[in-house]
Amino acid sequence: MVIAGTGFLLANKGRISTLRPPETSVPRASNAEEIVSLAQATEAVLALDLPEFQSLSSLDRIDYRPKSNIYKFVSREGYREVQVSGQTGEVLSIAPRNDQLIEDIHDLSIFGDLAHGWVLPAVAICLFGLGLSGVCLFFVPVFRRRKFKKDQAKPGQKRSFGGKSETS
Repeated sequence: MVIAGTGFLLANKGRISTLRPPETSVPRASNAEEIVSLAQATEAVLALDLPEFQSLSSLDRIDYRPKSNIYKFVSREGYREVQVSGQTGEVLSIAPRNDQLIEDIHDLSIFGDLAHGWVLPAVAICLFGLGLSGVCLFFVPVFRRRKFKKDQAKPGQKRSFGGKSETS
């Protein structure tokens, strides 16, 4: 249930604004010289002195979005995102990344490497087995009914009903 619920939330994270902060947009750059360097944007983030962004090792991911002309810095711990203008290098927003928390719950990594590396594959195998057995439980009676109807349509064939043989 937890994996299904968090999977639903992750599939719809673009539609649910509380899961992921909206992208702040600045004018689009017309050439590469108008974009501040990655080093300048990183310095702006580290200068904020946030507990989630103390050094380069505290960064999980850095994205540049050309359409919005922003850099997105995502912290390794604390589920926080900082957006920096690609035009001026100034910090545009600091917001929580709830979708990262939900993703960690979804893949069980919030419970540690053991759960993520061993429990999650076991859950996947069990879910595959349940799905396969469900398909079998659905289709076996369908095929049996079809075979029974086909056998009923053939004249002169022996049919057995409760241990007695009968010829039509």
